[in-house]
Amino acid sequence: MSSMRIAVHGKNFAPEFDDAIKHILARIQSLDPAPIVEVNFKRVLDERMSRAKDWKPFETSDELKGYDLLVAIGGDGTVLEAAIFVRDTEIPVLGVNTGRLGFLSNVGTEEIDLAMDAVAAGKVWFERRLMLHVAVDDMELGDFPYALNEVAIMKRDTSSMVAVEVLRDDVFVNNYWADGLIVSTPTGSTAYSLSAGGPIVMPGSEVLCINPVAPHNLNNRPLIIPSDGELQLVANGRENQFLLSLDSRMFILDGGRKVTVTTAPFRFILMNLEHQEFFSTVRAKMHWGIDPRDR
Repeated sequence: MSSMRIAVHGKNFAPEFDDAIKHILARIQSLDPAPIVEVNFKRVLDERMSRAKDWKPFETSDELKGYDLLVAIGGDGTVLEAAIFVRDTEIPVLGVNTGRLGFLSNVGTEEIDLAMDAVAAGKVWFERRLMLHVAVDDMELGDFPYALNEVAIMKRDTSSMVAVEVLRDDVFVNNYWADGLIVSTPTGSTAYSLSAGGPIVMPGSEVLCINPVAPHNLNNRPLIIPSDGELQLVANGRENQFLLSLDSRMFILDGGRKVTVTTAPFRFILMNLEHQEFFSTVRAKMHWGIDPRDR
């Protein structure tokens, strides 16, 4: 098999993972003699181990053109950051977690050999995850106005509420009085939206979930809508500034500005091992099927 071109992104990790990280870096190098590594993660690795000393650093998504795989080492947040690097290249991302099992970083450090053998043999499958595109009237959202998990509008202080008026394709949906409003993808359904009482949505479902956070009107419930079409959100309230978040990236949103949410024209590609599927991850993370008396 000809060698693959592999890029690596990661987060600082606890010392007990040093051996596992050295091992995965060695396995990556066996598939690609000259991998590249994200510049900040390279600093971490250079301080902790000599394994990646001669690997080239990368800083921008342009440098990933022509690569076959990005390995994200950390947690689900690291995979969200990986989305910013891969953008519309549709380079698949393999998430290796150095902590508790994630929904996106679903390869444990003890599965590294299994994962790398599978990558080498092509025994993997790819999941195309929906992403959101966000535009705000007269406002810049940087060069990556996309979200893999969710777009949220939140109040900035503890006292007041935010009123978010929602339209879908110019048809009025509701005016939500709440601490905030989340528009979640299926990927994001197991993140912030879940904490706010939203449903678990299977990846691959072409739907979005509109979910108010601590709504003033208790009859407001999470709403599932088809992912096509255009959502328009306008926030108002006693405070005239709110927080707009795209995954973990925060912006200050002025009241009255229209936020337009559509699905992105590209997908985020998650690489999975053959035995991995969504329900086993959900069962493991949510402790489903375990008799509560046995816990």
